[in-house]
Amino acid sequence: MSKCKVGFIGALMLVLTGTTAGAADLGGDYRGSLKDDDYYEVSENTRGWYLRGDIGGTFYDDFTMTDSNAAKFILEDIDDNFMFGGGIGYNLMRGFRVDFTLDYRADADVFAQLDSGTVPDNQFTGDLSALVGLANFYYDLDMGHRITPYVGVGVGFAALSMDGPDSDDSDTTFAWALMAGVDIDLRSNWKLDIGYRYLNLGDGKFDDSKIPGRKFELEDLEAHEIRVGLRYQLGCLRDCTPSYESYK
Repeated sequence: MSKCKVGFIGALMLVLTGTTAGAADLGGDYRGSLKDDDYYEVSENTRGWYLRGDIGGTFYDDFTMTDSNAAKFILEDIDDNFMFGGGIGYNLMRGFRVDFTLDYRADADVFAQLDSGTVPDNQFTGDLSALVGLANFYYDLDMGHRITPYVGVGVGFAALSMDGPDSDDSDTTFAWALMAGVDIDLRSNWKLDIGYRYLNLGDGKFDDSKIPGRKFELEDLEAHEIRVGLRYQLGCLRDCTPSYESYK
């Protein structure tokens, strides 16, 4: 990962750490400190369906490219880009929840060059986009206040599309993800979600537009994502009236 990516992700982790550390200064009604106020008990009163929308940055790791002739490529590179998407989920009991998300990752420039510069058409260029659908499972670490850390895992598919002079093809691969972040309770039924996602997009195979029968393969296609989103609680299985208990 480049120094820029490491710095960006490191800065986010500092923000998340500081946000969680400062949670004790948020009261149950956004006033004062938890030691002087009530807190919002989320475990029993926010069960039910929710909608979500997310935007963020996608930072790709270096990948390995090969072709059907086992040619060795060097100088593989893929640009970073942005993503956006949405989904629907359900809050279960005891801090567990699930959701189903569909995200689009915009075109990222791909470049690779064959080890031998004497081979005709020794460079590959194209634009890679991805539509990723995941079923995600989370655990919310309910700490008795409005800032809730979480961890999660997701599995699903990635519909990859390559567009360019060397390949105009698509492929669908198995995808999986690991997530961590924090939820911040806002007014009414809204939550702010700030998180990190590691996304594994698998190995994409694409036909060569110039040489029939030849295929290119992008192996170990991975990305790191910084995501910001909003979730809206639709309803509950039980009484949705907030329950307050003394923190003392």
